[in-house]
Amino acid sequence: MMKKITNTKRILVVLLSGIALNAHAYNMSAFNTESDLDWSDVPVVKKTMFFPGMITYDWINSPAHKGSTKNGFETKTCSSCHQGEEKGMGELLIQGDRLANFPDKKGAIDVEFQFANDDEHMYVKGVWETESPFPARLHDTLLFKAGKWTIIGGDRGKNPYTPIYEDRFSLMIDDGAVTQFREQGCWMSCHRGARDIGQATARDVQALDVVGAFGLDKKDIRKYLPESRTEKTGINWDKVKPQEEIDKLKAEGQFVDLMQWRSARSAPTNSADDGYVFEYRLNDKGTTVFTWNFDKKSGLPKYMYDKSITGFYALNREDFNDLGKNIAMIEGVNIMPYDANKIEEGQYLQGRLNRQGAGSAADNNEVLSSWEDGKYTVIFKRKLNTGNPEDDKIMKLGGTYDFNIAIHDGQTTTRFHYVTFPFTVGIGDGAEGSVITTPIK
Repeated sequence: MMKKITNTKRILVVLLSGIALNAHAYNMSAFNTESDLDWSDVPVVKKTMFFPGMITYDWINSPAHKGSTKNGFETKTCSSCHQGEEKGMGELLIQGDRLANFPDKKGAIDVEFQFANDDEHMYVKGVWETESPFPARLHDTLLFKAGKWTIIGGDRGKNPYTPIYEDRFSLMIDDGAVTQFREQGCWMSCHRGARDIGQATARDVQALDVVGAFGLDKKDIRKYLPESRTEKTGINWDKVKPQEEIDKLKAEGQFVDLMQWRSARSAPTNSADDGYVFEYRLNDKGTTVFTWNFDKKSGLPKYMYDKSITGFYALNREDFNDLGKNIAMIEGVNIMPYDANKIEEGQYLQGRLNRQGAGSAADNNEVLSSWEDGKYTVIFKRKLNTGNPEDDKIMKLGGTYDFNIAIHDGQTTTRFHYVTFPFTVGIGDGAEGSVITTPIK
């Protein structure tokens, strides 16, 4: 019999109110996952996640993919043809890729998942061994040198030898509304023209309706679903449907939920950002759980650390991997207005602030994480019914939902992640799915 989760909210309040004093070094000392939620009765689902390389929806649905020529291809899941091939596919696809030069970048990783539920929530736990010897605790990082501030770092794909970037654990969920998502999962959102995959130019993207300068004002192409384009197959990133049609289709549920735990931009406040994918990868309505700590017009940080709380105004290089120090900057908790007189040459500040979200964008406010003995543990707690059907997939007990999980590890971004094949999750006793959540009695 599993123990009831009776203290979760109380413990989260303690964590958030005392986070400036209790260094967030991914140790979860204030929240014991084994005592508050006994996972021992929840089956472990082992999955091999693999590096997908340059495989896109466009390729999968073209004659270049031999499976597309078989009868009934549209209703075949990826795993029906490739189950058990994940490791071999990952090792094959990483060869010749620009990350293949790094001996610690594997073609596949083994991850342990567990799925549980109570009457109001779904829980997803993931545990995996990291490629890096330390947790990634920084994202955009500000360096003060020669009298000015510069944003340094970047992901491993662009800065292979001295990367500064966060890791991620992402869930993509559909309720059956998106045609082919059950069969092809996250590949539905991956297309030629997107960042790092035959990249569209900023000039071309800005010229687009809906996505460009007079719409979302984007300068690149990120995830999108084929239904948002006038042509579903082929290279179609620039063939965006009119705004009126986009709005109508989204209101009908033609989008997939996307929740991303980020080791630097959400973990320090025990949260994950909440978004969705349709015409673009977008945030839910409301206040996101992170923002910039850099004024690009003045070229100055907005805030620095409050020394009376943290013991320092800024970071030194040796602080990056000092897990005894809380180096997250949290709005309203451990920061103060920037004062140039208190900063020394060669010091650093976080380029992003963690903060409390609001509205639909703040639905994932009980996501716990740790890094210990070379392993991340991430636990999503997500309401089945968030109350925001315009942004989220509303789930219910007994329902079956389509999942895809991605992990960005080793300070990588965009397509340089590991993915599962799509799979189905049934919520609670009596549900159907390749995975069934274990009810908490």
